[in-house]
Formats: sequence, C-alpha cells, structure tokens
Amino acid sequence: MSLLRREARSWVPEPAPSPFPGVSMFGASAVTPDSALHVSAVWACVRLLADSISMMPMSAYTVRDGVRQPIADPPFLVRPSGDASMGDWLYMLMVSALLKGNAYGRIVRRDALGYPIQIELLSPDRVTVFQDRMTGAAAYLVEGKSLDAGDVFHFKAYRFPGSLVGLSPIQYAATTIQTDQAVSDFAYGYFRDGTHPSSVLSTDQEINQDQARTIKDRFVAAVRGREPAVLGAGLTYQQISVSPEESQFLATQKYGVAEISRIFGVPPEMIAAEAGNALTYANVEQRALDFLTYSVQPWLARIESALAGLLPGQKHVRFDTSVLVRTDLETTLRATSVGIASKQMTIDEARAMRDMAPLTSAEKQDLDLVPLRVSPTGTVQAVPTTTGVLAP
Repeated sequence: MSLLRREARSWVPEPAPSPFPGVSMFGASAVTPDSALHVSAVWACVRLLADSISMMPMSAYTVRDGVRQPIADPPFLVRPSGDASMGDWLYMLMVSALLKGNAYGRIVRRDALGYPIQIELLSPDRVTVFQDRMTGAAAYLVEGKSLDAGDVFHFKAYRFPGSLVGLSPIQYAATTIQTDQAVSDFAYGYFRDGTHPSSVLSTDQEINQDQARTIKDRFVAAVRGREPAVLGAGLTYQQISVSPEESQFLATQKYGVAEISRIFGVPPEMIAAEAGNALTYANVEQRALDFLTYSVQPWLARIESALAGLLPGQKHVRFDTSVLVRTDLETTLRATSVGIASKQMTIDEARAMRDMAPLTSAEKQDLDLVPLRVSPTGTVQAVPTTTGVLAP
C-alpha cells in the first residue's frame, strides 16, 4: 500500500494550459464539446475541417538515395482500427482535436519490429494525463486504470510550452460560445412566449377587468382555429410584431458566427455565413486553394508529423490534397499536355491521374508520329510530321 501511495503522490494532474495569466476563464466549466455542438457554427466548422481531411487519401513513402519512393499498402494506412477505415479514423481524430485539443489512441497491434500498425482511438473524456514529478514524463489513466505511455498515441493541437496537453478551443472560446447559445435561447423564448403582446384589442367604451378578460378569452378562442374574428362594441384589433432586424437578433447571431469562424480558422462564407467584406474569388478553384492553404494545411502538417513518429527510419506519410483542389477538365488537359511536352511526366502518368489505363504498344507508336512542343507562352503546339499529320 505504501508503494501505491508514493506512486499516487508522484503524479499530478496536468492542468489546462493558461497562455493568458490573469484572464478569467468565465464559463469554461459550463461549456462542453457536446453542448458546443448544439451551436450551428461550431458544428459547421468541425464538420467542414473533419470532412475535408478525412476524404484525402494518405500514402506512405520512404527515402532512398535522396528520392522519395512510395510504400505499397502499409498496414496502418490500410486498416488503422478494427472498426474504422482510414477516412473514419481521421474524422474521429479531427473531431477530438477540434473540440478537446487532444486525441488519444491505444496501440493494440505492432509489426515484427515493434512499430504500431493498429491504433484504437479513445474518447478524450476517458483519458486523464498526469506528470511524474520525478521524471517529468507523461503518464496516462484510462477510466482510472494506468496505461503504459509507450502504448498511447497522443495527438496534441494548440500546444503551449511546458504543457503535456493541447489547448481546448471549446474551453478557451467558452464565453463566445455561451453568448451564441444565450442569443439563440433568448430569441427562441422571445418569439415563442416573450413578454411583449402579439396584438392589442381596444375600444372607445369603458370596460372593467372582468369584461376585458372575457373579451380576450373569447377572441383567443375564436382565432385559435384560424377562423375570421368578428368584433363589435367598438372593438378594434392591432397586431404588434417586432422584426428580427429591429430586435438585433440577426446582427448578434452574425457576429457570433464570425467569432466562432475565427476561432476555428474557417472562412465564414464556407459555413454559409456572411464574410463581412467584399472578398471575392476568381473561381471555385482559387477559393478551395485558399481554404487548403490557410485552414487545412496546418492540420495536415501536424498529422503527418505525428504519424511519421510511428514509422521507422525515413518513412513518412503524405496527404493527397488534389481531391480538395480539383480543376475543370479543360484546365487539367492543358496542364498535363504541358507536362508531357516538357518531359516532366509521361503520357501514362498523366493518364493515371485520371484513372485511365496505360497506353498499349500500338497506341504509343501512333502517338510517336505526332510530336509536341511548348511555345514560350506555355501553349502546347503540334509539330508537323513527315506525313503532314498534325496533333488534334
């Protein structure tokens, strides 16, 4: 028992990082990932980032003689979990990191060299991180049971110096998220059963309180079935309505969506919100490229770095971002034509990019009769052959 007590005293819970000393974390305890997802802007940002990354194919490579070469069917990328594909695994990883700032996985299978080939992701709420006062190393408890640190895959987002865990965006954005929740709740109550009357019945005659109550009850009963109301005794009806613009709900909600978009680094217009400026895009491709560069690429770099630490030697992984930035057919053909004409790629490589089979020997002989060249302006031109046949 004494050994257990000494071990317990040598571990201290790792506190949430506090990069802003003296700033109150008001509302942090009241907002949870589950309650935050009830805010549509939070849901949209998490869904957009998680969907974008989970749909990107990932490949493993090694470096030989300074040249990156692909590795065929690495076990971890084929089936990283017993019940999830690579896309599902990446989606769960991103949701955990975006909401909690950390993602935890238990290494359940290794290859002959001891490197992980299967990692089962854990709910962050089940994991507690401790720090050994003697060694400073991290230790993990899963539902109160100790887990060897060597069997834990810990992906950290928004990490601060001196902290063993990543910063939780939900915790640090608690005030903003709570404000958005409060606006939605207040607006719902305001328009459903707020203190303002929906209409006024007035008359030029004197009536007492009992008469007023009787008139109101009869009027409400008459219009409950959306039947026309018949008024008498000098009664007049006046409807009272408050537009959302006048009540400032829309302006407040737009501001909250913009705030949450900034927290997650997502352009507001990509979650069906107003950007608040005159920013326009020349085409959809440029918009997707900006989103990839400034919102998605930082996450890709973190994931690639984390997974590379699980592979031996110079092996590493890379995402294929072409699925996010796809060009139209004309642009694709023009780019591949320039690549072939400048001898930066072969015809078979260009065809493989469009999931087409390699050319047969007969087809290659026919194409050899039609050489191409690239003009100084980058235009692909056909060179006349001895038979006078030009390239289409």
